[in-house]
Amino acid sequence: MKGHARHIMTHHADAVSLGTPLEEIARLLVDARIGGVPVVDEHERVVGFVSETDLMATLLQGQTPGAAARDVMSHPPIVVDEFATTDEVMAILRTGQIHHLPVVRSGRLVGIITPLDVLRYFVEKVMPPEPEVG
Repeated sequence: MKGHARHIMTHHADAVSLGTPLEEIARLLVDARIGGVPVVDEHERVVGFVSETDLMATLLQGQTPGAAARDVMSHPPIVVDEFATTDEVMAILRTGQIHHLPVVRSGRLVGIITPLDVLRYFVEKVMPPEPEVG
């Protein structure tokens, strides 16, 4: 499949800081209907990722009072450059067994890719259009 990460990604991905409380992250995930969020530093560089699975594990362990993104995030993060090919993106999602792939430009967050984004690109740009009825 031809294309680059920047063609597939959802632009303007939500992100949180290292000190964002878990309660705020949980609300963001629920309100935005997303399964995870990149954690960025003061320079917008991706330093980790908090998924709904990370939050559930923390809840089950009873660690929520006072906990922040830095306490539960997965790190180092798996990220992809905006010019990575779509084949590279799919390989990273598959081999990394991840469902959210932050996209970076010069190390800074510019978007995010999920399997749905890949499928949307495939349907809209690769598959032949449906025949017109009538």
